[in-house]
Formats: sequence, structure tokens, C-alpha cells
Amino acid sequence: MRFLSVLMLALAALPDVAQAEVKVLLIASNYEEAGDEDLRLANPLADLRLIQSSLGSTTVRDMTVLEEPTAEEWQVGFNAWLDTLSGDDIGMFYYAGHGFQFDGLNYLLSSDGVSLIPLDALITQITNRARGAVIVIDACRDNPYFDAEPEKDLDIVAIDGASRSLGFIRLEDMSDAGNGLAQLGNLRGLSAVAFFSTEPGNVAEDGDQPGKGSPFAIEFAKQIDRRQSLDEVFRKTAVAVNRRTNARQSPWRQGDLAFDVFVSGMRTLPIP
Repeated sequence: MRFLSVLMLALAALPDVAQAEVKVLLIASNYEEAGDEDLRLANPLADLRLIQSSLGSTTVRDMTVLEEPTAEEWQVGFNAWLDTLSGDDIGMFYYAGHGFQFDGLNYLLSSDGVSLIPLDALITQITNRARGAVIVIDACRDNPYFDAEPEKDLDIVAIDGASRSLGFIRLEDMSDAGNGLAQLGNLRGLSAVAFFSTEPGNVAEDGDQPGKGSPFAIEFAKQIDRRQSLDEVFRKTAVAVNRRTNARQSPWRQGDLAFDVFVSGMRTLPIP
């Protein structure tokens, strides 16, 4: 009876834990087929594969992977993944590649280097379908458009939920875009948490060795398959990346979920 009483107390002490299925979408581009060679990156595909491998040893059973997607493949793949989400699921979206801030909004770049995908709109779409959204972005890398030709422009992919209706951004304007990414729009009322590879306005490192992964991906992959909460994953990754880069890069989170998420399961039953 004493054991039963202790067990009941322990269960009562448990936090609100998400029991829903975690469904993952992984997207990355090295820009190998892009016309502009300045877009080339060495590690995003390696980053994706590191994360994919780690998630493969967790409780995640539903993973969608898009490597080097064009704008059209982005739309088709993202919408197909959205259709798998139910109101009880956690939607986890991971992206590695180029990302930009322009006029206060964040954009991700398609593999052909000619289209921008609005990040805020993607998050809105996920939160409209799922119980919660977990967004992981390793995209705050250097701006390859500093010397862009002024007569060219980038198309913006139309996504439901986009806060503006711009059809394109001129490359000469992109050359003046700030470093890194900006804070997301207001997440109040949304069940969403975003984890960025570095703080707003800073540039994340791609990694010293091609094909070996970025500092962020290496450390995130080490943490995501451990039996710990997502909050612990974020915190330990941030500390490790800061240490690995000699404080040049500090991962940063925005937003929150009203419940704990354990991608690899809980450690053990806590005893009070």
C-alpha cells in the first residue's frame, strides 16, 4: 500500500506531458543546382542527415524528408506533410540552408535560389493543424546577395497565412538585408516554440569540414535522441554550441508550449 501511495503521488507530480505523436518534416539545401555559385553551402544536407539519424532512434515514426527542394517541391511536400497532421499531433519542422530577414520578416530560400518561403506563414499553417509546433531553424548563415545584380529579383512563394502579399523582393534590396534572422512575429495565442541556431541578427557557422555538419546540427543531434524534455534539449544544445564556437554563436528560442514534449520518452518516473 505504501508503494501504491508513493506511485500515486509521483503520477500526480508529473508535468503536463504531450502524449501525441510527433510528426517531423526535414528540409535542407546545399544549393548544388542553383545558378549562383555564391549560394553554395557545405553542410545543410549533412545537417539534415545527422538529425534524421538521431530521430530514427527516438519514438518518432513519421518523418518526411525533402532534400534540395525547388519552390514547387517545397509547396507540394509541405502541404502533403500538413495533411498528415491532426489536432492531437506535434508538428516538428527542421530546416537547414539559407535564411534572410527583410523588412522585419524571415524567409527561407528554395534550392534553385530564386524563391523565398515566408517562415511566419509556415508556422501559422502548422499551428492551425497541430496541437503544437516545434520549429528548428539552422539558417542564419551569411548573406550571399551582398553583390547581387540590381535588375534581378526573388519570388515570394504564396502561402496561406502570410502577413503580406509581396510578390517579389529585388536582389538589390536583399543586399541590404540585415545579418541573420529577425525575431518572429507575435506568437501569442499560438502553441509554438522556435529554436534558432543563433540569436537574432547574428550569423551561424556552416562548419569547418564539408559534409561533417554545422556546430548547431552536431550538438542538436547529440541531444534530441536522449530521454529528456525538449526544453532540456534546447538548453543543453545552446550551451554546447556556445562552447564549441567559443561564444561566437548562441542558439536562441522564442515562444513556448503549454506542455512538455519528450521526443525520446521520459527518463524514469520521478519519485517525490
